[in-house]
Amino acid sequence: MGIDPGAATPLYQQVADDIRRKIVSGEMPVGTQLPPHRELAASYGVSLITINKALSGLVSHGVLHSRVGRGTFVAVRPAPAHPPRGGELLGFVLRDMSSPYFSLVAHAAQQRADAVGYGLLFSSSSNRLDREEEQIHRFRDLGVRGLIVVSMSRTYRITGAVEELHHSGFPYVMVSFTAGEDVPFVGLDLDRAGYLAGEHLIELGRTRLGYLGDKFGSANGELRASGYRRAARERGLTVDPAFVFEYPYNGEWNDYRSGYAIGKHIARLPSKPDAMFVFNDLGALGLLDALLDGGVRVPDDIAVVGLDDIELAARARVPLTTVRQPTDRIGALAVETLLAKLRGARPPVRQLLEPTLIVRRSCGAPPRPGEGEAGDGDAARDSALTLRSLAAHTAYRRARAAES
Repeated sequence: MGIDPGAATPLYQQVADDIRRKIVSGEMPVGTQLPPHRELAASYGVSLITINKALSGLVSHGVLHSRVGRGTFVAVRPAPAHPPRGGELLGFVLRDMSSPYFSLVAHAAQQRADAVGYGLLFSSSSNRLDREEEQIHRFRDLGVRGLIVVSMSRTYRITGAVEELHHSGFPYVMVSFTAGEDVPFVGLDLDRAGYLAGEHLIELGRTRLGYLGDKFGSANGELRASGYRRAARERGLTVDPAFVFEYPYNGEWNDYRSGYAIGKHIARLPSKPDAMFVFNDLGALGLLDALLDGGVRVPDDIAVVGLDDIELAARARVPLTTVRQPTDRIGALAVETLLAKLRGARPPVRQLLEPTLIVRRSCGAPPRPGEGEAGDGDAARDSALTLRSLAAHTAYRRARAAES
């Protein structure tokens, strides 16, 4: 692999340079997990000590990041030694490199940036709000001309660091849902997505409709729910508050776990919904696994529909019907929006894209050819939780108000 023991450059530096070269060239994309240290040592023909020293240097420079018990991953794509077209660079701040949804958006953005001759640097906020602010400032110090941001915040309001970008006039665009008519955003029409899910389930004869959102009252969850409820209302039905739940755990990395916890709860209910629309695919997959583990038949007893169309959706134990977010278009349009701003144009502030219903087995409709086969799924196990439906949540709040 180009390692020369007789060269003046130390072996660890040669290894580090080779790994960096592969990352810059795109051979090792952001989010790639490096092979185990022993495999790297064997492939480079050097000692474990040399590999450890090489990787430690790349970690300290922010090019790689290590996770205890999980391995070492590519964190950012450094700027090439000769930046394209005179240093024309954009930045992309993700909250988690391993996100099954946002990693697809990032890949599409990188492809579009490459096609128009811009470099795209990536960095992870590691699911920490302070890191998000740090990475935004770091990119500005590096001289990027615009930023694509996946916010750490699930309040769906712009954070302080993004607000600073906004007020300073620095070109940026959000690709995670963010409220505010003046906040640049490229993403899915979530109200329409909820409507498609509700319309489809009702057309299949489902009448006891339930919904699992991220948090009661969240703008993102309510947008999905509003379209879902509208589809029910137009057909003379309602979404039963007793079957409306929220994720009990915080953070995208816990969404499967949250879905599993709610699925266990639903499986024990004496009266169950016959259809559930879930905030995202990760939560839907957890819900589906818990229902199956609890003896509930999917879709015979309960139909399940998710949202995103991540890769795992098609490989679930019962392949998941979902509403697809056009990640390829979202990533590309985010780059095009920044470039338009840099040219002095004024692109639309809120760019909402049309969702697509992807029909698989979990809803009970005949699957469409090529939309996924059943695979193995892993079941998460939860500690005891207090799980409340929206009806119980509302009653609880009223009781608290009466006490005060």
